[in-house]
Amino acid sequence: MRNFCITVLLLVGCAGCFSSSAPDSKSWMVMPRTDLPAPPAPPEGAAAFAATRLGPVTVSAPYDRQSFVVHRADGSVALDAYNLFAATPASLLRSPVKSRLEADGRFGHVVASASSAAADAQVEVTVTDLSLDCRADGRRKARAALSVDVVKAGRGPRDVALVGAGSGEADAESGDYSAAFSAAFDAALSQALKALK
Repeated sequence: MRNFCITVLLLVGCAGCFSSSAPDSKSWMVMPRTDLPAPPAPPEGAAAFAATRLGPVTVSAPYDRQSFVVHRADGSVALDAYNLFAATPASLLRSPVKSRLEADGRFGHVVASASSAAADAQVEVTVTDLSLDCRADGRRKARAALSVDVVKAGRGPRDVALVGAGSGEADAESGDYSAAFSAAFDAALSQALKALK
């Protein structure tokens, strides 16, 4: 009986060690810029689209998940269980892409992929990097890389008319990952749109 009582007391004393709760996970966004200027009028005779459909936004593996992909100094990657995107990256990135296309001035009215409106072109985005770079000691950077394809729409061949690629990064030292990923993604998309040819 004495051994039983000692065992019970030890178990009660250790219960606090085994019940510590893990930190709560946080969900982060990738948001469109709100300070973009009004779209410029295309120059006279410039090739511009009256309406553009926002096609697929594809995110390559392993960046296509809600957990942050973290690049570490030893060359490995880790999935952060405590910092997550609020939805799948492909879903989150659609709004920033649409906002940037509307502000560009060449794409006219930008409609969603499910819209029944006729469109002159379709924009397709492939994201090849959306990660947190922790390879440098004590430094965190949000990174994004992507390519943009502008596909002519219509009844004839749907040829790729324009192609561009871009990358961007933003300091994430403050811990505001929404701001960091939003800035990195916008920089990459802006660079890709400027590079379209």
